[in-house]
Amino acid sequence: MHQFLRSTYIFIKNYLNTFIPFLVRHKMFNLLSLLLIFNLSRIKKILPKNKSKYKVIVLSKSAGIDDLEESQKKYNKKILYFHCPRVFFKNIFWEIFRGITKVPGDLNYETKNKKIIKLKIQYRLFLVNLLLSLKQKLNIDAFIGFNFNYFAERELHSACTKLKIPFIILFKESILTELEKKFKIYAYKKKNQKYYGYKIAVYSNLAKKFLVDSNIINKNNIEVVGCSRLTIAYSYQKISPKNQIMYYAIESNRGLPNNLIKSHSKVFFKNLKGYKKYDKTFNWNKLNIKTIKILKRFAIDNPKIPIIIKKKIGDNSNNQILRNLPKNIKIYDKTTGHKFLKNSKIIIAWNTTAILEAIAANRFILLPNYYNKKKNLESAVLKLKLKEENYGLSEKDFIKKLRLFINKKYNKDKINNNRKSLKYYLGNEKNDARLRLNNFIINNMKI
Repeated sequence: MHQFLRSTYIFIKNYLNTFIPFLVRHKMFNLLSLLLIFNLSRIKKILPKNKSKYKVIVLSKSAGIDDLEESQKKYNKKILYFHCPRVFFKNIFWEIFRGITKVPGDLNYETKNKKIIKLKIQYRLFLVNLLLSLKQKLNIDAFIGFNFNYFAERELHSACTKLKIPFIILFKESILTELEKKFKIYAYKKKNQKYYGYKIAVYSNLAKKFLVDSNIINKNNIEVVGCSRLTIAYSYQKISPKNQIMYYAIESNRGLPNNLIKSHSKVFFKNLKGYKKYDKTFNWNKLNIKTIKILKRFAIDNPKIPIIIKKKIGDNSNNQILRNLPKNIKIYDKTTGHKFLKNSKIIIAWNTTAILEAIAANRFILLPNYYNKKKNLESAVLKLKLKEENYGLSEKDFIKKLRLFINKKYNKDKINNNRKSLKYYLGNEKNDARLRLNNFIINNMKI
């Protein structure tokens, strides 16, 4: 019965949302604000322990919401959180920008095009009126988002500030290589990109420096709170895993500036030092293919050892090589990797937060460090400072160390990895980030 009611609600909601363009065109703020409320749903995992004092709309994003939930399920006493589908504001944005050939996106929002600038102002004023109508029906105290550059939320930041509604960002996109950071800082400064919301919470001092150096926001409006969801990984330290291998499939451009370069003109980065020498065609695809081939061979030779391959949602690359796999290899792409991390003894990954979570979980880590060294891409690799045994320096060396780890007895009382990178990238080496994030949210409910 519950499933039937939920399915009916989703069907009605999706049907009503088809009217958003019509309501936007005719500036029906009253009906649109009612529809927005209909789209809201309480985040049941983090309901307040006491009577709610504040109401907060969360523009949900998977990894970001993990941090929020991990903090608030323990500490939330007086905030009622509502999940809001981000697509609601995207639909408003797309209607206002209807007919525009080159619509502003996350990576190319800034423009000198007068028509687009005029439409941005129109969108911002529209949101101001929508929020005024919303507050008459549901007195919202704050908004929470997870990045400052989501195109449909940029003007919402400004609209909230105009109405003295705190829009706070729980910034999660800060696990960057030095190369990626260099290109992003250059792009943000050149475009004079700014954050016009209220405050930003970041994982680490490194992330804070990145935003300050980019001139995105004043340093006084940034607070270092650490990564709350790392608590989940810490909880696995004393759990002995299965004799299982977990491979977080390598993303082609992870840690590289390729997507940023593609989103700008050919001459945009011409004055950036080192840009001309950078090989814009390089990516990690070959590294991923080599690693999958090794795991397939290993699976055939070791049929009793389960191997999990976790792909990113929506990643359809290299599907060909992932066909006809041995029975002990399973692929997942529509779930988080936490449950696999808990049960896996060996974690294989590259340039991802998953490595840091594996360090916190005290798992054996093996990195496929056999990429083309001639490309001089040391700055495109995360600084983890692990032991030599954690790096496969060649395909042969990788296989040797994989066998070593699979046969090595797991001692849950022994610290397996250097944890300095947890402080450097995630700011939660003391496992106290949940409380710090809670304090940040409570202290910023009013402008």
